Amino acid sequence: MTNTAYLRCFRLMATLFIVSLFCACSEGAYHEPPLIKYKLGDNPEWSKVDFDDSDWTPYIDKSENDIFWVRTHIDFKEDWNHSENLGVFFAVFGAYEAYWDGVLLGANGEIRSEENKTGEYHRFFLVPDSLSRKGPHIISLRASQKYYSSQQTLQNFTIYNYFDLVRRPLEITLYINILAGAFLITAIYFYILYFNDGKSFPVLLFSISSFLFFLLISAEYMKFYVPFHYSNFYVRLEAISILTLLISFLIPFYFSVQFSLIWRKYFVPMHLMLLLAIYFINHDYGTYDEMTIYLTMSMWISSVLIVGYGVVKKIKGAVGVFIGLLVNVFAHYWMVNYDYSLVVSFIILLLCMFYILGIRIREQRRAYEYSLVQTTRLKHELLKKKIQPHFLMNTLTSLIDWVEESPKKGVQFIEALAGEFDLLNQIEDKQLIPITQEIQLCKSHLKIMEYRKEIHYIWEDAGIDENEKIPPALIHTLLENGITHCLPLDDSAIRFKLTYERLPTTKIYTFFTYGKLRDPSKKNGEGTGSRYIKARLTESYVSEWDFESLAIKEGWKNVITIYTK
Repeated sequence: MTNTAYLRCFRLMATLFIVSLFCACSEGAYHEPPLIKYKLGDNPEWSKVDFDDSDWTPYIDKSENDIFWVRTHIDFKEDWNHSENLGVFFAVFGAYEAYWDGVLLGANGEIRSEENKTGEYHRFFLVPDSLSRKGPHIISLRASQKYYSSQQTLQNFTIYNYFDLVRRPLEITLYINILAGAFLITAIYFYILYFNDGKSFPVLLFSISSFLFFLLISAEYMKFYVPFHYSNFYVRLEAISILTLLISFLIPFYFSVQFSLIWRKYFVPMHLMLLLAIYFINHDYGTYDEMTIYLTMSMWISSVLIVGYGVVKKIKGAVGVFIGLLVNVFAHYWMVNYDYSLVVSFIILLLCMFYILGIRIREQRRAYEYSLVQTTRLKHELLKKKIQPHFLMNTLTSLIDWVEESPKKGVQFIEALAGEFDLLNQIEDKQLIPITQEIQLCKSHLKIMEYRKEIHYIWEDAGIDENEKIPPALIHTLLENGITHCLPLDDSAIRFKLTYERLPTTKIYTFFTYGKLRDPSKKNGEGTGSRYIKARLTESYVSEWDFESLAIKEGWKNVITIYTK
């Protein structure tokens, strides 16, 4: 990901964050309802204004086949402005007929016949102008409640300008759909980036988090544009709770990866166990709002601890993310509406994740570009080493001796020398070559060195997958180091062995040199060969590799590990 693309993405995310703040700060028209009273039975007179409901109770035991009435009193201090049509919004658990001062406003669902689950949880009704005068009014519902009969029937209602009541959800949906679409595109983009740019695990985590956030805000605000029956109300809450649980786990896990938390294998499982405990305890009690609050609080505290560790360790980007987490607290408590504050809080967290991801991608890009420069320079150094006067003089001197003593072997020496230079010429500009070609290069080099040093060099390999590819001259460089730093054994021979092992997440090349070390006390420094190997590995695998070189009792051992995930 280029710096320009990174800046464009960051600007887009920041713009959406500002838009979400605009939406969150807009004043809504919803109000807490006054005292609501219930009575079992079915009497049309119970809808009248002058009916005495003093013996009605705030709660009744009702069964799925009962018909009952709901009443609440409101009082207009002045006449409603008739230039604006009065409307009422209901959120009701049940099928019902709605009355205003005894006048039927409309029906929602079929009372006592709810097998087909007709009707909607949210419904808007227009109030006649003649019924919006100053003074007391009665809102009453004739209802039945086949599903969740123990729940309060009238969950919420709002009295306001009818067209504003209807238009307000559409305006919210507009901004939420833009926000959801942006995070869906972000998730898809980083998912593609994961497969096309080295399969970086943090990139995959960010993609999954963005997708889960897209699903969360879609589930949270689907109530404004997807009509659903009240019996499906808790299905939506279940989906929101599970998505919140997953996000609350992934975000701290993502930070633990980005900031290399040393206790991650202990911290992450403990955090997951805490989240699951919060989920199941609150799920049993049906307290979904409390569950969401506790899950997000746990997520925030865990994230602060992890990012605080990064600040203490002075890891790049940790301070910026820590400030973002503090801003998250102010944003959460500054907004009155809980749904909006939750969305904005998650947006801030995802922006923090995107910020640290951008820093890591930029660092990897710079390391990759640096490795290209290093590879080119070291490649030229190695090639220069091959044709340097010392090497040529020794080789030509040996060649003269062989031509004089045994012309036939002298010709073979020339052919071996030409073969190695031809192979080097073929592979020097390639990023990866078949392992079989690399082995051929090593064998060709051993033939030359046998003529030069008159030492018997033995090549062995085991478990080689002929379909695998590696950066050019990697094993060849290790071979040269073995020849340089080791003396023959008692049988006047030096043995080399290359093994290959494929594991679920790694590829391991092990190269042994069996010989006597020239200077066992000499420490293993990083010469041109080691720098070349590391530069080539970085060029092809970024940071998904490891290289180990060490002396052993039998000679020398080199291990190249490539992580495939």
